[in-house]
Amino acid sequence: MMSSKTQNELEHRLLAVAEDCRQRFLHSVNTLDATLAARLATLPPDEWADDAALSAWPQLQPQLKNLRRVDAALCQWQLGLYGLCSDCEAELTPAQLMDDPCRQRCGSCEQKYQKAQHTSWTL
Repeated sequence: MMSSKTQNELEHRLLAVAEDCRQRFLHSVNTLDATLAARLATLPPDEWADDAALSAWPQLQPQLKNLRRVDAALCQWQLGLYGLCSDCEAELTPAQLMDDPCRQRCGSCEQKYQKAQHTSWTL
């Protein structure tokens, strides 16, 4: 169980990372399509990654992936599940979360996930 001081530090770090990720994403979209960026700015940030118009910009995919990671971490925080591995529910260490506030998996589950991601079918 984390101390309240550690929880406050992690929450502050997560919110700072989320704000930075969102600002960078919106700036990138604005560079490509100012009208789309203006429309996204009127939506709640947790809805941005689901906008179908973004599929027209493949160069945004890495930033969309980061945005989804941020949204997932914020959702976990709101549900009281932040800091738990999304696969096995093991508790992540405060050091792991400070290093990557959007971390979703423990080391073992992350290795399994990465292996599964790299094992794909090619036609």
